[in-house]
Amino acid sequence: MRFSAPPASHPAVVALSQGVHLPTVDVRSGLDERAFRGWSESSRRVIRVVTLFVTDSLAGVLAIGAVLTTWELVSAGGIRPLPDYVPLVAMVFCLLPLSLWACGAYAGGKARVDLVKIASGVLIAAFLGWVQAQLFGRDTPDLPNKTAYLYSAAVIAGYVWLFRLALDHVVAAGYDQGLLRMRVVVVGSVEEADRLANRCRRTSGCELEIVGRVPPRTKESHLDDGAVPLVGQLDDIEAALSAARAQGLIIVANLPFTRLETVVGHCFRVGASVSVLPATLKALSGTQLEVRRSAIGPFLRLRPIRLDVPQLMVKRAMDLVLTVLGLAVIWPVLALVAIAVKLDSRGPVFFKQGRAGVGGKLFDIVKFRTMRVGAHQEREALQHLNEYPDERLFKIKVDPRVTRVGRFLRRTSLDELPQLFNVLRGEMSLVGPRPCLPEELTHYFERDMTRLFVVPGVTGPWQVSGRNEILDFDKVVRLELEYIQSWSIFTDLLILARTVPALFRRGAY
Repeated sequence: MRFSAPPASHPAVVALSQGVHLPTVDVRSGLDERAFRGWSESSRRVIRVVTLFVTDSLAGVLAIGAVLTTWELVSAGGIRPLPDYVPLVAMVFCLLPLSLWACGAYAGGKARVDLVKIASGVLIAAFLGWVQAQLFGRDTPDLPNKTAYLYSAAVIAGYVWLFRLALDHVVAAGYDQGLLRMRVVVVGSVEEADRLANRCRRTSGCELEIVGRVPPRTKESHLDDGAVPLVGQLDDIEAALSAARAQGLIIVANLPFTRLETVVGHCFRVGASVSVLPATLKALSGTQLEVRRSAIGPFLRLRPIRLDVPQLMVKRAMDLVLTVLGLAVIWPVLALVAIAVKLDSRGPVFFKQGRAGVGGKLFDIVKFRTMRVGAHQEREALQHLNEYPDERLFKIKVDPRVTRVGRFLRRTSLDELPQLFNVLRGEMSLVGPRPCLPEELTHYFERDMTRLFVVPGVTGPWQVSGRNEILDFDKVVRLELEYIQSWSIFTDLLILARTVPALFRRGAY
């Protein structure tokens, strides 16, 4: 058997004096490395899918037990037929995985805990199960009706979502411990690589580990003094990936198209994944990205962060329903607090203050009075006691203006309850960014104005994530931008549920 010599341009070939070209290393090593990287990436996907399947199956089986146990409570005292566990089990193990896969609930990242995707998949599986029962169970008396399948779908969806949330916390904890992280090399400047590495370290549950950097230019003449080590040059990206034992590449610098095409080709040749974060998009924190496919190819379309009309209608309807129900339950508490405020110090029961609402439009926020009369005029004199280093936020931990009852109301956030009337008037929402004082707007940068794109809220992501313990205003804005970007009715319900235990944590004063 004869072997043809590799071309002289091959990096693993050296020209001998006789003109014969021989490989300096085993030419199969590149194929071995590609197979290893490809297997590593594939194994991550397989592990994710298998883990989600096992989790969903366990949740589905327990949900079926809950359905059979509680069916009499929701079926008019057991008049309707009891669902048979056999078709339900078949639905969980056969139809449910396919439906969740079709709805994108088996993808990576936040898709695995997306309640909309999970509920859609379960509803499709329940519908197919009901159709199957109608087609093939005609000889079976007392077939379970649509109510049985809808109830089963609701319980199964709840169990699957809760189990996936628990799994998501376990996975995030594993990433924080350095387990199963994906090793990646960054193509960018020293500052860009360090910034991305710092963000990965600060973000809980980040699945990336920045292990090296490659400069976007051919050579770097200056010394590399960044926190991320230099592992090679762009012209030999395969060697750089091999030296760093990296599984993927993240391009944060703007590269010419032909150069980008060459780099991507080399990465694919060795089985490494490629992600692109263009420099022109990194600084646009107030935008949302969506992929638009056109006749001439795909585009990344930018649009401002905001809630669209259908989302606003759903959010407003939820605000009205929950606020009316809440006021019907807590009105005795409102009465008791009002009496306590009146007896504690002279002045009105309620405190009204101008705040910047949606679009910067001013409105009067309503709260129970927690300070002595005229306290707002004393703010300038107390500016040196501000807990925040940023002038865009103002809070004093031991504020001398606060009354005795006011201190208790602030610690328990009971002073915020009258804002439910602001919600009824449409000036506020139950969940959203906190409304700021008009004078604070003078210290805002243009990117901070994104907070004003939506209706302010009684509670929000800042309150449930640390409240006054978060001293960085940019982090507050980042939390609120992430909330707007990923808004759903379930996000609001989750924040409302997290608000109650947040009231008993430190951070309210």
